[in-house]
Amino acid sequence: MAHRERFVDNRGIRIRYLDNDPVSAQGVPVVFVPGVTDFADEYAEVLDTLGDRRLLVVEMRGRGGSEAPRTGYSAPAQASDVESVIAAHGLERFHLMTFSRGTTPALEVAFARPGRVVTVSIGDYLPAEIALPENFTDQLWSTTWRGRPMKARVARHTLEGIRTEARARELWSELAALRVPVLLARGTEGGMVDDESEARYLSAVPGAEVVTIAGAGHDLFRPSRTAYPQAVLEFIARRAPGT
Repeated sequence: MAHRERFVDNRGIRIRYLDNDPVSAQGVPVVFVPGVTDFADEYAEVLDTLGDRRLLVVEMRGRGGSEAPRTGYSAPAQASDVESVIAAHGLERFHLMTFSRGTTPALEVAFARPGRVVTVSIGDYLPAEIALPENFTDQLWSTTWRGRPMKARVARHTLEGIRTEARARELWSELAALRVPVLLARGTEGGMVDDESEARYLSAVPGAEVVTIAGAGHDLFRPSRTAYPQAVLEFIARRAPGT
């Protein structure tokens, strides 16, 4: 399936995103905010999986083909990238899907638009903003993710901006207050969310559900590229039928 590469101007910052652009779109669109160093193109199979349901995959500032300003990497600033994509399509309602650290700016969007988010699906992360250690940039800079060196994924100043502008805070009560169906996805091989965190989701967020992705660790898209998005589709059909 051909995917459309699109760009939107967010107050002078050019943000890239991919759109599966179905010929005959069905249902409320899904907006997906991926992980901290992810490219939108890594989610081609996800774009295909959603079929006739529109999916917009946001490439956050400083990553991939989006511009990398020298400053402006707080969670609210990154959330504005997502909001600019939503505004570009005039979305009155949308399902929100996240993965890893993309969860924090995605939730900022949900909290700012509580009447417009239909469901929230969170991929192996807590409803929180996690502060980062001083050696975060140095440690990450020497690693690879999905076989690609970090130096080829993201500008060093982007990682440093994310580190310095992070503020430790929990968002459990804000997520619960949305009063929308919430899906937590975690792998069978470990990850950010452990059994204790799963239990807290189920107790703190009314009506929350958990899906376990077989064979996955933190990267819910390995070994299967489509298990998590398929679980999201099934969750939407079950908890928000007709949307």
